[in-house]
Amino acid sequence: MSSLILSSVSSFFRALGRCFKSSGLYWLLMKIYNGISASWKNSVIMTNLRGSNCGNGIGNSIIARILYWLFSAAEFIKNKSGDFISENISHSVICVLARQYMQNFMALNTRFFGAMLLMAGIGYEMHYYHTQHFSKIAAIAALIGAIAFVFNYNIMSFFNPSKFVGFIKSAAGFKGLDFEFFDVNETKGKSRIAAAAVIGAMAGYIAGYNIMYAALIPFALFALLLVLYAPVTGVFFAVFAAPFVPTMALAGLCLWTGISLIIKAVSDRNFKWNFSGLGMCIILFLAVLLVSSLTSFARAGSLKVWAMYFVFVGFYFIIVNTIKTKEQLYGLLKILVISGALVALYGVMQYAFGWTTSNAWIDEEMFEDATMRVYSTLGNPNVLGEYLLMILPLAAVYMLKYKWNELSKWAYGAIFLVLALCLVLTQSRGCWIGFMISAVIFVTFYEGKWWGLLPVILCILPFVIPQTIVDRIMSVGNLEDTSTSYRVYIWMGTLGMMKHYWLGGIGMGEAAFSQVYPFFSYNAIIAPHSHNLFLQLLVEAGISGLLMFVIMQVVFIKKMSIVYMRNDKKSMDSMLALALGSGVIGFLAQSMFDYTFYNYRVMAVFFMVLAIGTALKNISDRFGGYEIEN
Repeated sequence: MSSLILSSVSSFFRALGRCFKSSGLYWLLMKIYNGISASWKNSVIMTNLRGSNCGNGIGNSIIARILYWLFSAAEFIKNKSGDFISENISHSVICVLARQYMQNFMALNTRFFGAMLLMAGIGYEMHYYHTQHFSKIAAIAALIGAIAFVFNYNIMSFFNPSKFVGFIKSAAGFKGLDFEFFDVNETKGKSRIAAAAVIGAMAGYIAGYNIMYAALIPFALFALLLVLYAPVTGVFFAVFAAPFVPTMALAGLCLWTGISLIIKAVSDRNFKWNFSGLGMCIILFLAVLLVSSLTSFARAGSLKVWAMYFVFVGFYFIIVNTIKTKEQLYGLLKILVISGALVALYGVMQYAFGWTTSNAWIDEEMFEDATMRVYSTLGNPNVLGEYLLMILPLAAVYMLKYKWNELSKWAYGAIFLVLALCLVLTQSRGCWIGFMISAVIFVTFYEGKWWGLLPVILCILPFVIPQTIVDRIMSVGNLEDTSTSYRVYIWMGTLGMMKHYWLGGIGMGEAAFSQVYPFFSYNAIIAPHSHNLFLQLLVEAGISGLLMFVIMQVVFIKKMSIVYMRNDKKSMDSMLALALGSGVIGFLAQSMFDYTFYNYRVMAVFFMVLAIGTALKNISDRFGGYEIEN
């Protein structure tokens, strides 16, 4: 039934397109487009994009060769003792039990979980043995565990023939996903039951102190073992969880994934570190920030901030060295979009139901009717908008790439609309500007003919855009708005700081900024940062920090332009390169109005996007410029 509906809608739009192409309006628009297109192809921008790969020169420089020893050290250890380490890891009793625990957990084996639940109930009762306390819930849990223990089925394998699961896979674009990804041989034997019983008893005993911690133990142990076994799963977890989990939890996940990758690099003879010009820029960037932190006005606070930068910025190397195939790359991108969709959906629901919203970010005197700005899971509407800027272009790619009669096209179309609506509801003017810049770049390079519809869109917009949105847009640059005047005064104070500290900076973080900024502030305005990423980097790390960051972005955009021009602009890799590049540019545009790295999770996502783009470039290089099939 759904297939018939999609086919009918597809036929309608194709017929509508044929009618439009045969009209005189289409002929006129094509004449205008061809003239503009010819001038665009010969422009300075396109000439520079067609130039040589600037990243190669950086990657092959003397400094890059010196820095490469950080990566080659692990390879040296591996060549000396890799086989010995690998042999001991694969045959040790602890590793065998860990592998069985992980495989049975993935399989959702009934006997395994039954043993765990049974022992959890017993462990809970043991905790209160001396007090003669009896828990009915623990007894019921133990009974359920005993019943499940009788059977030995892998529940995960039942998902494959499920029509509902098939519908979800089709909508998300994971049609080829097989749920029997576990080793069936590991779901047999007695040793796995012993491992489950020990963990269950431990969790049950701890439940006497804290039930939530006890419930998390089996899942946390599974996640740790899975990431240790396959570090790429840590990358998927981190990309999905970044906007949801607390900052320190995300940092812990990134660190554990990095440790797991290093262990893999030492024990796997076939593992090769991947290093590029952009990676060298990132190392130099971190080095400059470290120097500024060591010479900071608040050294302890600055070093704490640098440690967070080291974890999240350094996660770039983990992604680049784990995402090696097209399946991993496209899967990771879809996970990023789906995660963003959930964040946006929660933001829209905040607005619809009035959940925990606040008017703290709006000048109520100027915008009496606009007293609600959504912030979803990120705690601030501007931060939410910055996150959405990087997700929207990717959602557009999947919306455009799938065919009209495919469920995935409509699913990603709905996701794009939810993301766009949530961006509007943030009422972040800087993010709106960033999105418009991103959209202009994407449309221009993807299909310039669409600009012919601009007059029609401009005629329709006044009838569909709410007045509150119009008022917010028209207030850009209005110093009567406290938000705008607040930023301007902070920028003026920061510029005064730069006159004295432009060379080496004052050090990273709010502690250093708050010690120096009050001496240069205007109108006695107190601020934790400069509300401008570029000014903040300049004042924290000096001119060298800002320069390394700018070079980093230039190298990244150059990489994306190479991938874009290598194939037809409608190919998947070209479209993704365009989306990643335009999303980063939109984010940088918003960074002119806010310190976008103030939220560490958004900073982490930004460098994840840079790493994914680099992985796309690396995979595209291996295919020699041919189309990467989706």
